[in-house]
Amino acid sequence: MNQSPFIVSPYPARPSAPWKLEIKASFAGKKIRRFFQAESQAFEEGARMVSLIRENGTRGLQEEAGLTVAQAASLWSRSVGANSKSHRDKVAAMEAALVRQFRGRLDEVLPMDVDRWLRELGRTETSRAMWFRYARMFFRWCCRMRFIDRSPLEGLRAPRSTPGRNILSPAQMKALLQAPMSDEVMALVLLGGFAGLRTIEVARMNWEDIDTKTGQIHVRPEVSKQHEGMLERVVDMTEPLAKRRKFFEKKTGRIVAGSTEALHEKRRKVALALGWGGWPDNALRHSFATYHLGRCGNAGLTAFQMGHTSPTLVQRVYAVPAVRADWKAWWRI
Repeated sequence: MNQSPFIVSPYPARPSAPWKLEIKASFAGKKIRRFFQAESQAFEEGARMVSLIRENGTRGLQEEAGLTVAQAASLWSRSVGANSKSHRDKVAAMEAALVRQFRGRLDEVLPMDVDRWLRELGRTETSRAMWFRYARMFFRWCCRMRFIDRSPLEGLRAPRSTPGRNILSPAQMKALLQAPMSDEVMALVLLGGFAGLRTIEVARMNWEDIDTKTGQIHVRPEVSKQHEGMLERVVDMTEPLAKRRKFFEKKTGRIVAGSTEALHEKRRKVALALGWGGWPDNALRHSFATYHLGRCGNAGLTAFQMGHTSPTLVQRVYAVPAVRADWKAWWRI
């Protein structure tokens, strides 16, 4: 019978460190795991850790333990990069919430703890869905970085949000297109309403990404909103865009010269001039999805055009308004 306080075994699920060292709970008071590139490293570390525990208890391992949730959350938030301000704010809020809730090690977080915590975070199903989405983003990132083997959110059911849908009517879109605005705001309106591009994608694009000869728009990897969509895609120019080819021709460089925040402010001023009281959130993209699905009746095709990975989500959110929408009038604009 093996009386050793630790076990070394192969762990092929972690190719970068395929040998697992496990200190038995009967010896340390709780199970402790470490991963190594070589079997010999695992045995050497096992003997060293056993010696430390015998001399000082598990306190002797505290400084050498795996990342804490707070440390991992800090690394994750710094990896986000230049996404939209809204996304950065939500990442910061999730980091703060993780630090408040989990003060121990990352690899000790249990699914039941995360499930209880997320249920308490949001007041509505929609807000709970947002917290769940960003928590899932964090733990998946930790898995990709090899900080943990498995996300504690695996197997948990995601809350079903009820998103607000700000959909412009064809008449509202016509009025918007006739309003005075800069070329960058006009590009945002056209590409959002008639190609389904996100604001952050337009802000990262070059005029050259819009090929008026082939009628295609290339959403490059560095342009796409990768944390919740496809790596890249090619979007077709719809009829309203084809009618306005000359607007896109002979322009070079970045579509949006300034910051995304400045673009939002310019867009808001256009809406105020129209008497809208402000810019309706995601109105262009929601409108595109609704009218595109209404015309084609194919959630998979609409999802691809929008850069979504889930046709089911598109069907759930837009199917009912698409049936009721005057999509013929929209595509005649």
